[in-house]
Parts: sequence; structure tokens; C-alpha cells
Amino acid sequence: MNLKNKIEKLLATQNHTYKELAEHLHLNEEQLDHALETKTLEVRTLELISKELRIPLYSFFRDQETLHTYAGLKEPYYNVNIWSDQELKYKSEITVLNDEIARLNNEVSKRDLIIDALESQLKSN
Repeated sequence: MNLKNKIEKLLATQNHTYKELAEHLHLNEEQLDHALETKTLEVRTLELISKELRIPLYSFFRDQETLHTYAGLKEPYYNVNIWSDQELKYKSEITVLNDEIARLNNEVSKRDLIIDALESQLKSN
């Protein structure tokens, strides 16, 4: 399936037409077709399309092979905020908090098992 078909499919789910998208971009359908076929869309046009379709801009640059390559990662490779000076600090804090949450969930699970065992003993007595 080519990009135009994917865009048309997304538009259909949102009750919009390809013609409406072209008009929103201040293009006619033929111009948009040509840009998609020759892969000469400007990034700002892709950005407008992504906003209109409510999909992330990076989705135009991903393919199935890329998805499989990064499928095993805990954090998506595109999840990088280059504008934040605090990004690394927050990421490390979030990692510590997630580890603590996992540890606490483990403790709760252990205690639930103990409670279930005690309840079973009480019922059998």
C-alpha cells in the first residue's frame, strides 16, 4: 500500500476526503498526487498532513522493517526531546521511580499470596 492509500484510509476513518485534505494544504488533488508519487513533499506539508490526520509526523518515516528493528526496546527510539535541558534528569528519575513501583508491586503480590494462603487455612479449619 502506498502513502496516498494509507492517507486516504485514515481520512475515511475520520469522515474526510482526499480532496478536502488537498484543499486544506492549498493544493489541488493532482499536485498532492504528484508530490506523493515523486516523494517531493516538503516537511512542513507532511507536518500539516500529520496534524490534520492527528498522527505523529514520524509515522511518515517509519516502515515495517524499522518497527521490527526497534520492537524489543523498552523505550521507543523516537522518544527524544532535544529541547529540554532537564530530559536526562527526568529520565533517570522516572527510571528510579519505575523500578520502585515494580519493587512495590512485587511486594504487594507476595503479600497477596500470603493473605490467600492464610485465608485458605482459616477456611479449612
